[in-house]
Amino acid sequence: MMEALTPASADGLPPLGELVADVPFWRYPSGAAAGEGVAHLRVWTTATVPRGHLAAVTETGAAASVTESAGRIWAELARRYGPSLVLLQHQPAPEDREGAETLDVVRIAADGSARWTRVWPTPEDNPRHAGLELWMAAHGHQIVSKPASWSDRCEDQEG
Repeated sequence: MMEALTPASADGLPPLGELVADVPFWRYPSGAAAGEGVAHLRVWTTATVPRGHLAAVTETGAAASVTESAGRIWAELARRYGPSLVLLQHQPAPEDREGAETLDVVRIAADGSARWTRVWPTPEDNPRHAGLELWMAAHGHQIVSKPASWSDRCEDQEG
């Protein structure tokens, strides 16, 4: 479904400032009948003027889908951190089937619907690739990496 996304523009991705939230089992309002989902949430201030926030929501596979809940997630985070918010959806590579790890910008339209643009990976022949590659080299490791204890906590939560 999201494999053929248009690449994002690096101009819309702010430099990261301080990490202000790291919640491995963040409960978010779900767009599905489940009521709520669970994801890994990290929020940074942005190193911009005026200061904003960048939030990365990592799919954990627990309960509802981040994709199905993107509009509700953005609304909840915007209430807490303000409307100057960039939301990224991080999808780790599936362990049980073939697929790639992805990182997408989620933008919310006036009607509340979500739109995704691909940050990473992007095709090398795309004119936006070089800018996105530079942004990922500077900030991507903070977004796509997980703390060493994260997998242990997942196992503890499941068991």
